[in-house]
Amino acid sequence: MKKNVFLVSTFTVATIILILIFQPILKQPNSYLYSKSGDALKSYFNFSYYLKYDEGIKHDGINYPYGDHLQYINSHPLYVQILKFVDLHIYPIADYGVAILNLSMIISLLLAMPFLFLILRYFKLPIWYAAIVSVILLFLTPQLDRIHGHFEMVYAFFIPMFWYLLLRYRENKKPVLWGTLLVLAGLVGGFTSAYYAAFYSIFLLGVLIADVWMHRRNLKAYLKPGIRLLILAIIPILVVKGLVSVTDWVDDRPNNPYGFYVYHANIFSIFLPFTSSLRNLTGNWINMDFQWEGRAYVGLPAVLMAISIIGSAIYRVITKKKGLSQSFFSDQTMNAYLIAATLILLFSMCFPFKWGFGFLLELLPPVKQFRALGRFSWIFYYVFTVYTAQFVYSLFHKLKQKGHPYTAILLLAFILFSWSVDAKTNIKRSTRGLFNKNDKLESSDIEYQDRFKEAGVSPAEFQAILFLPFASTCGDKLLFEHGMNAFSEAMKCSFHTGIPLLQSFSPRLSFTHSLSSIQMLADSCIRKTRLDDMNDKPLLLVCTKEQLTNHETWVQAHANTFWYDKHISLSILPVDVFKNSFENWERYAKQTSDSLSCNGGIYSNTSAEKLLFYDFENQKSDVAFTGKGAIYKRRGQVELFNQTFPKQFQNQEYELSFWLYFDTRHYDMPQPTLHEYDKNGKQIKRIKLNNREVHNVYGKWIRIKMDLQFEPDIRYQLIVKGKYITVDDLLIKQKNATVFIKSSGSFNLFNNFPLEK
Repeated sequence: MKKNVFLVSTFTVATIILILIFQPILKQPNSYLYSKSGDALKSYFNFSYYLKYDEGIKHDGINYPYGDHLQYINSHPLYVQILKFVDLHIYPIADYGVAILNLSMIISLLLAMPFLFLILRYFKLPIWYAAIVSVILLFLTPQLDRIHGHFEMVYAFFIPMFWYLLLRYRENKKPVLWGTLLVLAGLVGGFTSAYYAAFYSIFLLGVLIADVWMHRRNLKAYLKPGIRLLILAIIPILVVKGLVSVTDWVDDRPNNPYGFYVYHANIFSIFLPFTSSLRNLTGNWINMDFQWEGRAYVGLPAVLMAISIIGSAIYRVITKKKGLSQSFFSDQTMNAYLIAATLILLFSMCFPFKWGFGFLLELLPPVKQFRALGRFSWIFYYVFTVYTAQFVYSLFHKLKQKGHPYTAILLLAFILFSWSVDAKTNIKRSTRGLFNKNDKLESSDIEYQDRFKEAGVSPAEFQAILFLPFASTCGDKLLFEHGMNAFSEAMKCSFHTGIPLLQSFSPRLSFTHSLSSIQMLADSCIRKTRLDDMNDKPLLLVCTKEQLTNHETWVQAHANTFWYDKHISLSILPVDVFKNSFENWERYAKQTSDSLSCNGGIYSNTSAEKLLFYDFENQKSDVAFTGKGAIYKRRGQVELFNQTFPKQFQNQEYELSFWLYFDTRHYDMPQPTLHEYDKNGKQIKRIKLNNREVHNVYGKWIRIKMDLQFEPDIRYQLIVKGKYITVDDLLIKQKNATVFIKSSGSFNLFNNFPLEK
């Protein structure tokens, strides 16, 4: 009874704190957005659009006409399916996706309370102490900081829930019941986010490793319990991965996302607060910077705990004294979790991969898909703070027994006070700028519907939305961020009209789909393959009043604007614009190529002496743009040319172009760089060629291009650095020259664009 009273009291205190923090949200949950950043708005949109328009496992609001799998787009797949059922069969809630997400994150924080409290009680801490500490740990959690964008990561109850259920399972009292609940918790977590399935499995596997070490003198006795724990550890991740793989309709999603070697934890992200005077004082001598993704600050008491352990260990090594285990690690139950959490902390720090063992990733390819390793440090946060709370109370109790009650009380007061200050600081920092007016995904569609009515246009006339400036990504290899404001407005338009977005900003989108989306803004010389899967309805062109590229301006000029204000314009863009422009170019190219004269095997309207073409046919490569050869290097750099250009090249505008292979084995594109040296060999200029915001895509090849003027007595060196470099068909020609090159493949080259035979 007493335990229940304190649990309810703790829950009440946490509720009051959350009410004070989120008061505006609780009054008008659909009127605010926690953030309007790209990640946040994308998460709100994906969730809300599905709830309003979609069913099943497919989200049709993005990546038109293909859509995307719910599991890959931060849309809380299991939860949103349950809500969809409620909307269809119990009560209409489809217009309130923002409110549901906002309230769900607040409630999820509350749900962590009982698990934290029960874990502390499991380790025999008194009820009053467990109640206070559980509130502190809840508001100190690094997951609170995710409320600005990574919404599914705010669900702070999953890791404590996994831990509590594992504790109960390992008691061997009703193991079938607790084991079943543990697996179900892992499945619910996995179908909320793949990270929770990973947290679940790595935590259990870490405990398994700890158990094996602790039972190393009698492994035979541990064999059966170890096998059972191993089975429990892998069931959720196998089920989640299996079901997603079976239901996924694409097979070329990125497997090597950017961030594995970047977004990890380090010693400072765990044991230093986000803002620290120590960092400012030592910044000139010690780099204490850390990635936001790796932040899991455990608070001052836990920092002092870690320092005490390390200091005591060093002292005992120097003095050759024993007793470290008795002083700090007397609880064998806690020790297994401490060992597991420490191993997981090392993993979250990218150990051992960043220390010369990167080749292990080739043996464990699924590991590479977790681009934010730092998040795994959250497991250490919960385990180490609970351990610290246990140790502090044990010390408090011993001091009282030895006749030092005032010292004991002062110690405990200092610990709880300093931890509370840390928690308050975390709340203040994490909730800064949290209440933003929801003027994007409101429950009423009137604003956008009125715009269409005013113009006499129906949303049903359009098949999809194309927005400019363009924004998209392709497995982190190609990245277009200039159009994020337009993306925001396009999501608003899509939500209120039901017209899906042609683009997507998901880093796990199919490479084929991403490239065909990016290709929509390619030059007229490239056929838009995405149109093969689209109908003849026009596109709705949504443009914000920002600077457009030349080709974006061309697209806008070929659309008919039917509504505009000082912020945006809405236009009708016929898909025939793309088809006709390509057909006109193709017709022109074929007619022109027949009239060109042959100079040195190249057809051109200019002298062969003013051209430079390398087909790299004498090079070996598994893939080639034309012919059978291309320059290839797995890692390092390749030199495409290194020379001083003769007089006939000088003082004229030239175009340099070549084709760079889009190799999916690495997250980044190889970087081409043009170096210029004077006659004394001194570098005078270094120009990085654009290899990220490129629309000219053909198959899995990207056309790299730059304009330049060659100067006398200057040596030009073009190198490409990176991993998995494949380059083919380099052409240097005068800008106004026309060049036609025959190939043995299915297409020839016209001004270094493919011209199908």
